[in-house]
Order: sequence, then C-alpha cells, then structure tokens
Amino acid sequence: MSQLLISPEGPDDLHVAEYAAQLEILLARQRRADTIQSVVVAFIVIGLIAGILYFISLHFAEKTTETIVSYEAPPAPEENPVDRPDMALGAKPKPTSSSSAMARVIAAALEAPVNVPMPEESNPTTLFGIDDDFNAGFGSGDGDGDGGGGSSFFGTPRPGRRVVYIVDFSESMRSDAEGGGTRLDAAKKELIRSIHALKSGTAFNVIFFARTAWTIETEGPNHEENGWNGLNDAPSIAWHPATDQVKAAFTKEVNAMSLGIGTVWFSPLKMAFSMIPQPDTIYMLSDGEPSDLDYTLNLVDEMNKGSIPVDTIALESPGEAASAMNDLANETGGRFTLIYKGKSISGMGAEKYLSEDFDH
Repeated sequence: MSQLLISPEGPDDLHVAEYAAQLEILLARQRRADTIQSVVVAFIVIGLIAGILYFISLHFAEKTTETIVSYEAPPAPEENPVDRPDMALGAKPKPTSSSSAMARVIAAALEAPVNVPMPEESNPTTLFGIDDDFNAGFGSGDGDGDGGGGSSFFGTPRPGRRVVYIVDFSESMRSDAEGGGTRLDAAKKELIRSIHALKSGTAFNVIFFARTAWTIETEGPNHEENGWNGLNDAPSIAWHPATDQVKAAFTKEVNAMSLGIGTVWFSPLKMAFSMIPQPDTIYMLSDGEPSDLDYTLNLVDEMNKGSIPVDTIALESPGEAASAMNDLANETGGRFTLIYKGKSISGMGAEKYLSEDFDH
C-alpha cells in the first residue's frame, strides 16, 4: 500500500491536495475489493443453496410408491354339480309368523361389539296337578330329540346317557302343594315319570337326602339312619340300566321310601360327583335352604372336577331357599327352575322370587 507523503515542515495547500488525492485512490481500491469479495461470497452461497436443493430433488425423485398386489385363490370346483331350479321365480312372499316376535336368536351379518345375553323364557302357564291319576305333568319323555337318549326333569331337558337325580326326602316335603297333594307327591310323580321316559342305553340312579344321603341300595326301612353323613370317603354308587324291569323296581322303591329330618347338601352332591364313570346330567330338587350352604358352595368346585352342570329345582320355596338353589346352579353352570304355585318359572322371570324379603 502506498504511503501518504506529508511534508515534515507542516502541511501547505499543495501537500493537502496531494494527500486528499491519495486518500481518494485508497478508498476506491477498498470499495472495489469489498465489491469483489461480496460477489464471490454471494456466488458461493447461491451455489451451496442450489446444491442442497438439487440433492433434495434427487431424493424425492428416487422415492417411488410400492404397488400392493392382492391375490385371490380361484373358487373350489363344486363336486358333482347339478342344475338347481330357481325356486324364487313366481314365489309369493310368506306372511310373517305370529310367533316370530318370540324368536330367541337374532342373526346378523356383522359381529356385534357387545354380547347381549338373551333371557331365558319362563314357563308360568301350565299347572302341574297333584292328583291320584298322575296326569301329564312336566316333560314329554322324548329324550333330547335325536334318538340318542337324554332326560327331562320338571321341564329341564338335558342330553346324555348317565343321569343322577338328587331328591330332597326331608319332612318338610310333606307340606301341601298347589293343586292338591303334597310337595312329596309332586316330586315322586315327576321323578317316576322322568325315569320311565329314559331311553334304552341310558344309565341312572337316585340319591335321596335329608341330614344324610342314601340310595335304594341303602339298608332300610329307616334309610336315613344308615345313609352317608359326609365323613370319610363317599360310598360307591352303582349305575342302573334304564330297562323296564329296573324302572318298575325304582317306581316301587320311590313310592315306599321313608323321609328323614334336616337338609344337608354336601353328602348327596359328593356322592354324585364321585360316581364312576361320572354323570352327564345331575338334577337336584329341594324345598328348603340347607344347613351347610356356605360350606358346600365353597367346596363344590373342588368336588366337581368334571365340571358337571347341576340343574336345580326349588319346589314351592321362593325366597332364601330358591336363592340357595340358584347359587348352586350358577356355581356349576347349571339351570335353575322354581316351581311356585304349580307353575314352572326360570330365567329372568324367576329373579323376583329370589329375594329373602319376597312376599309369599
């Protein structure tokens, strides 16, 4: 850089002019250098931005959307195809049945997000008379409808070939029943009818109970005194074939069976669950709340290793007794039925009869 020439003797007009000219030259040079530097920097920045945009554009240009291809297997050929006439041609619409509103199953093309249980129907329309003629009573005696056996007891049908009836034979069963006779008469009548309706090939037995449990094989005439009290191992219970001869023998024994005192559930249930082979169906009828209800319900899962449903029938005993029978059915996956004032009531229709405050 040129240096300013200033006289040591002090500035005069000539020297001042020369100094100003040199200063102007230096400033011009500085402006040119700054301008060149700014242009270079601008080009560099623009180049960088352009390069970045170029690489970004390349990235998006190379990204392609994958095509999703689905395949559907060809329909399986129909075996032995035959021509089917169009049954819909000329067909007249069938009027809706008057019973369609009572249908218990609703079909839909879509699966509902919430399962809504359908209430069981009550059957409070038919009285079961308890007269000397042993009229129709409950059940049809037709088994499970497929010719393969089955049973029905107080309107509760079940399939299966091994049936056990557990029946309350305590003194309270002497109480009067709606329609005449006693509760015991009603129980005997329906038990005998159910036994006689069993198909050939079915095996069965009857366990009577009060404060103990016994069968027709138990030594009599006071069977209760020789029944099993629930201590030690349960006695072995035999299966009997449903032949005419065996049915006749059971009819005689049931009609002549003596009663006991008290109501205990553990013994008869333990005997039924211990049978070999295990039952397919267990019916249990009672008219009173047992003295060992809590004890039995706490142990029923342990006793019932085969998860056998116990269908319970509360005979003319709404309130606490019916509630106890309902609890046992729920605990085992069985069905509960209340026989009240000669009518069979089940499902949601029976709920109002389970309260301990129920007004008879």
